[in-house]
Amino acid sequence: MKKILILIAAAFMSFSCADGKRSMTVTVTNPLALERSGEMVEIPMSDVVDRLQLPDTAQIIVLNMDGLQVPYQVTYDGKVIFAVSTEANGTAIYTIQAGTPDPFNVIACGRYYPERMDDVAWENDLAGFRAYGPGMEARGERGFGYDVFTKYNTTEPVVEARYALELDPEKRAKIAELKKTDPQAAAELGRAISYHIDHGNGMDCYAVGPTLGGGTTALMDGDAIIYPYAYRVQEILDNGPLRFTVRLEYKPMVVRGDSNVVESRLISLDAGSYLNKTVVSYTNLKEVATLATGIVLHEPMGRLWQMRLMATSPMLILRAIRMPVTARCLWVLLSLRR
Repeated sequence: MKKILILIAAAFMSFSCADGKRSMTVTVTNPLALERSGEMVEIPMSDVVDRLQLPDTAQIIVLNMDGLQVPYQVTYDGKVIFAVSTEANGTAIYTIQAGTPDPFNVIACGRYYPERMDDVAWENDLAGFRAYGPGMEARGERGFGYDVFTKYNTTEPVVEARYALELDPEKRAKIAELKKTDPQAAAELGRAISYHIDHGNGMDCYAVGPTLGGGTTALMDGDAIIYPYAYRVQEILDNGPLRFTVRLEYKPMVVRGDSNVVESRLISLDAGSYLNKTVVSYTNLKEVATLATGIVLHEPMGRLWQMRLMATSPMLILRAIRMPVTARCLWVLLSLRR
């Protein structure tokens, strides 16, 4: 598994006499004694526009040292992001200039699923995740933390296809009919379409419920975790090809007498990252509170998987970690790469 990488990017403008095009050179320096591959860097789009003197309608391309186009994305907050590779203690040079980009494969993406109780689900080439919405809570079910979809044998998006199979109306109607006459056949068809069964590229095998799930945070009151449960408002801000970003806002909750404390999460997942980056903020929190964050490990395999994860990366084990937060807290879970 990759460790968190420190990359230093510096940009300056050069002028190509060969074709008369302005270009911006980005030099990426890797100060670590480790080869890095597929690490994301960010450049302000405003810098690109200013230095290349681009009109509002202009498109850009990003080129590697071999002159080949590199997939990139302009994010909702005005950044140009693209993946870079460098040798240990090495540098890599990329060029940005005006041009028509090649089609890029979508790696990080997601969507809102009103047909599945308002889930918001997203994925990249390594894993998938989902957050539970108001439709689920309206049915009396309680889910708080992120759910996790495993993924293997493919780097293509698969979550939407899993939802389509799971929710197929014709097959669901057939299952309902079979339950009356042939319960075994109904169960077999149910397993054939379920995303809780591995059909060759992964599955949803993780149980969340009223817990922190796969890496969320929550305020605490003494030893009790305060769960606002399902989000109430969602807004997808980035949807690929390299980054997915969604903003979730939760319903007001009571924290030490404050009855209008509202949690907001800004969640982003990059291509090549095993974990999300989440910025969590609270409004109307009038005094210092305690924050819990963690990844839920289920028994009886919990201890075994904890040992395996600790052997891989101690950063993955965040069980019952607490920290003080202020009225305008900001907590960032850094993405961990392969």
